[in-house]
Amino acid sequence: WLAQLAVEKLAHAPAMGGLKGQATFESWVNFTPTWVALMHRFRHVVFTFWVMVSLLGVYHAETVVSSITSDLATIPGRWQPAYMRDSLQAADALKHKFPSLAGEKAIIRVRRVDGEFVLSDKTHAFCKSLDASVASFLPEGLLLGVDSIYNYWKPTWVSNKPPQFVKELFLTEGDSAMLVVIYLNYSYPEHLDHVVTGVGDMVTNAQLELAGPVAYSVFLGGDLTMRQDMLIAVQSDAAFVHTLTLPIATALLALYFRSLRIMLIPLLTITLSLSASLLITYGASRLLPLHYLVPVLLLCVTLATSVDYCLFFLARLKDEMQKPDGPDKPTYHQAVLASTANGGYAIMTSGIGLAIGFLGLCLFPIDAVVSTGISSAASIVATVAINLTIIPCVLASYPDFWSSAWTAPPPSLSRYEQLSDFAPPKAARAVSKAARPVVPLYCSSCGAPHGGSKFCTNCGAKLPPLTNGVAAAADAAARALSGADAAAP
Repeated sequence: WLAQLAVEKLAHAPAMGGLKGQATFESWVNFTPTWVALMHRFRHVVFTFWVMVSLLGVYHAETVVSSITSDLATIPGRWQPAYMRDSLQAADALKHKFPSLAGEKAIIRVRRVDGEFVLSDKTHAFCKSLDASVASFLPEGLLLGVDSIYNYWKPTWVSNKPPQFVKELFLTEGDSAMLVVIYLNYSYPEHLDHVVTGVGDMVTNAQLELAGPVAYSVFLGGDLTMRQDMLIAVQSDAAFVHTLTLPIATALLALYFRSLRIMLIPLLTITLSLSASLLITYGASRLLPLHYLVPVLLLCVTLATSVDYCLFFLARLKDEMQKPDGPDKPTYHQAVLASTANGGYAIMTSGIGLAIGFLGLCLFPIDAVVSTGISSAASIVATVAINLTIIPCVLASYPDFWSSAWTAPPPSLSRYEQLSDFAPPKAARAVSKAARPVVPLYCSSCGAPHGGSKFCTNCGAKLPPLTNGVAAAADAAARALSGADAAAP
């Protein structure tokens, strides 16, 4: 019985879903003329808003890059595996007991090149030099201290070699190398370049204490240099996306559209979408730790969706405007409405589905995954909003410029026709009171009907251009007089 009920439900589910989807699409189609009219009426507000968002995103881009981290922090109160829970408890206990040891660290490895026992008076002097340099480092509080084997054992004690448990903490590579740790304040990433340069200078100065017949090699690593390397890697990946992927996507769009004029719209929407994603990433970094993979992933997702959604919209516009001449050929206004209705609906459904999918990442207990889900979903929503506002706004505001993107330039649209097509009814009625230009419907030389062409088909004389409103009357007059004397006035 349960199986039969499930089969019946599944059999009716597609039909019910199809009816709901059809009703939603029809509602959007009915709302499309109002939406395009609103975009045309408030075009200055739309442009100003997205330009401000873009500028803010560019302004905070450097802050976004400097706030990235490699930590996979977790959200308190969320379910976690046992190993992760135990690790977090140990980290919290360490932070509570030894606050200065719980932060990030710069690790220095000093290795004796000949492979002999590394500890000597020279390595002791090396650590003392680092102690003095850290104590005098400005601004105060960024470097919390130096930790080395000499803090726990000195050669003047009972044995010339440290106990085994101390060796395991600081000696490596068969006791031929030792590790020195510099503890860093949590706020040091705000002065990252200054701290990296300062610690590098400290190590260089302390290395002078190792001069002598025995050769030593010194290497600076740890969280300090890893964070700097991550910044360089993120900037390199972003540059790769911008300098390689974006030109390829633009070239493919230009190859498909075959119109340099129409390519201005994808360039505008892609630029605004990428800038908006930077602002969204900045907001996410204020709430959650920003993993170093998030910015690059977000740029790729934003670029892909922006190109796709612009293609959805403009491909339908191209199909409408390139229909053959005939009674079914739409006007420019009808083509804009059709592309907004069909392309806009595809953009909305695709964007909503992607956003919901990325929001599913918020169910994970790891901050890096949660910030990825929130940032990606918000960026996709912003990309949908940009394409559904900017493209109709641009197309409706400058019809003379875009109407000839794929065809020969048509007769110029009058101000009355622009407003009657795209603006609210009040504005159209206000302009309709103005006197419209009177254009002759017959050739002034031979009296033949105008026909809508540039030259008279009877005598070849140049004819004055007709507006769209008069072209229909000219065609009707030509058809009415096709069997009569063409020279009759």
